[in-house]
Amino acid sequence: MNRFVLVLIALLSWPLLAPAQSPRVGDLYARGLAGDKEAVSECIRLLEEILVTKPDDQLARVYLGSAYTLRARDRSFGKSKLDALHKGVALMDEAAAAAPKNANVLLTRAVTNEALPVFLGRRKAARAQLEELVAQVEKDPAALKPADKQLLYLNAGQAAQHAGDKKRATELWQRGLGIVADAKLTAEIKAALAQH
Repeated sequence: MNRFVLVLIALLSWPLLAPAQSPRVGDLYARGLAGDKEAVSECIRLLEEILVTKPDDQLARVYLGSAYTLRARDRSFGKSKLDALHKGVALMDEAAAAAPKNANVLLTRAVTNEALPVFLGRRKAARAQLEELVAQVEKDPAALKPADKQLLYLNAGQAAQHAGDKKRATELWQRGLGIVADAKLTAEIKAALAQH
């Protein structure tokens, strides 16, 4: 299944973090995930405006980076596609470097990186980030909301599976099933376990 579709399913069932800054941003981001190119452009515009007034808002920065990867997804192969991708990755990396303890920033970056095509080489970094987040959440369960933890375990399991570590994938998905927060994420985790 297309990785962006998997991320779409997970993020649409996940209470988006962007609406805390602007409900419009959250709506545009969700529509962009679903393939609405105009929504991606408008989301980028609004997030750039937010960063003008709040340059230290790393959650806005990581979402802006993720939105740029959506723009890259939507472009034909060429310089503009690669430029959008590089800008998106750089923005997400900047946000993570500026907020290394912010689990929401790190989760958004890791999930987006995991969704990128394999040839870009971001999956190894995504898996490492997801594993770090698992450790952080297990030390501090309040670092993420329950639905965000489910999303973490779903994606950490998928990253482990992609790396060939089926035992770890099963372990992570089982932990995700132990969290009662979001029925759609629970169904995705069950489906992943059934196909595993």
